Amino acid sequence: MKLSLMRTAPIFLGIAAIVACGSDSTSPSAVVGSYTATQFTTSGTSGQTNQILAGSTLNLTLASGGGVTGHLHIAASGADPVFDADMTGTWTRTGNSVDFSQSADTFVKDITFSIEANGDLVGAGTFAGTAIALTLSRV
Repeated sequence: MKLSLMRTAPIFLGIAAIVACGSDSTSPSAVVGSYTATQFTTSGTSGQTNQILAGSTLNLTLASGGGVTGHLHIAASGADPVFDADMTGTWTRTGNSVDFSQSADTFVKDITFSIEANGDLVGAGTFAGTAIALTLSRV
């Protein structure tokens, strides 16, 4: 029994070393960088709208100190006029979740984004009867 443990121990140690030396996508700095909305849909009583095709944009830059800058542009739709917001504020990370805080009153600060394996930030929520789904991809 001792002999087989001695033979397999180096294998387990080697696997542990490989895992430990891999990139740490869960570290806070792993989300630092610039992002743009690559999927942005709204769904409500009038149906589903691909906001990117409609001309809406969301760009965010997450700084290492927890600051965030960026811009949200929502294209005009029906009776709703164009909406633009400065996304300057802060971001925080808890586990694999990222939250934003800005003085601008937008849905972004009300959505918790999850960090996907490919580095995308994905979030969704429903606000005033409109479901919003966002994917922010690193630029």
